[in-house]
Amino acid sequence: MKILLFPGQGTQKVGMFAPFISAFPIAKQTLEGIEDVVHFKISSIVEDGTNEELSKTDNAQLAIFSLGAICLTILQKEYGFDLKQQCKYLAGHSLGEYTALYASGVFNLRDMSKIVRKRGKLMAEVCKTSQNYIMTAIVGKISSNDESLFEKLKDLVDSQSEQPGICVIANDNSNTQIVLSGHANAVKNVIEAIMGEYPTLRAINLNTSGAFHSPLMSKSAIELDEYLSDFSDRINEPQVPVISNVSATPIFDKTIICNELVSQMVNRVRWRETIDMVTHDNEIDEIVELCPGHVLSGMLKRDYPDMLVTSLETMSQIDDFMKR
Repeated sequence: MKILLFPGQGTQKVGMFAPFISAFPIAKQTLEGIEDVVHFKISSIVEDGTNEELSKTDNAQLAIFSLGAICLTILQKEYGFDLKQQCKYLAGHSLGEYTALYASGVFNLRDMSKIVRKRGKLMAEVCKTSQNYIMTAIVGKISSNDESLFEKLKDLVDSQSEQPGICVIANDNSNTQIVLSGHANAVKNVIEAIMGEYPTLRAINLNTSGAFHSPLMSKSAIELDEYLSDFSDRINEPQVPVISNVSATPIFDKTIICNELVSQMVNRVRWRETIDMVTHDNEIDEIVELCPGHVLSGMLKRDYPDMLVTSLETMSQIDDFMKR
């Protein structure tokens, strides 16, 4: 059995639609269907825009979801890939969780396209209205044992909570990477405390002006909750369980899905725990990341070198994968 992974924001790339659209007419039809629903031609930005324009939160999120939907269509319609037969779980990092829920049949393409577009706009609005939010990755290894960076740094981050401003761990990505999110001054103060104690670590500022997966997204979470209520009567049971970002456990019950998506806006992405669960499941013999990019599979290969990890980010890779 396999688990199929879907990446989040930051994996977008100018020109990424073209190889898939040119290969299969159904890929173009899928993209046009998304654009018709959201009344926005994302393909113009992806194919003819700049990296700066594509990197804007609302554009990036719709573009990444659209490519995920295109590649899922190719896998299922052109190659006959059966998710229910081949995959024990699906999972996605942040935005990728939305693609996973679409893949599982929880939302149809029309509804999920609208939801992703709304989410991107809500999060982009936070970026526009505040110049004081940042996200910073802390990368490195500070222990010779298997203790994760999150386990080593959680108490230190929490100990700074009385300072002015908010700083939280937004993403627990792997044994060697976490992401801090919050007010710029608070995040910088926490980084100084971390570097003072663990000088071998590196801090890398991320290309976002939002404080995603933190309490500073509360207003967006409330608005998303209100928006999702319009879709509550059209949610289906997952055909393949999707592992929640918030709980790091599989979702089997459709009634909690909207709450999970709202909660994800303000809470930590527990990706390391998700992957730890997957790699200890004896029924799973391969982890597959579906494009764009190979960020998730790259982390997996570093942390779990003995696990079979496959990245599907090009048509040739998809073709080779399906011809095995």
